Amino acid sequence: MSNPSEIKLSVLTSLSIRPLFRRLRHWWYRRAEEHYLICAAIEHAHAREAEDNEAYYQKRAAMARSELRFD
Repeated sequence: MSNPSEIKLSVLTSLSIRPLFRRLRHWWYRRAEEHYLICAAIEHAHAREAEDNEAYYQKRAAMARSELRFD
């Protein structure tokens, strides 16, 4: 029988690296998707905040105009 290190080496050299690349690619895609979802949630929050700010200032402007009419 041959040396155990030679068997291990022959087994390692016969393994394909495609599963490793596939796993790495899936990990990368999952990470990119999580990043995209986080960014989308932040953008959505910013848009909602901007709409709230716009409504607030429109209300204040309307109140200021109505106060000017009664003076």
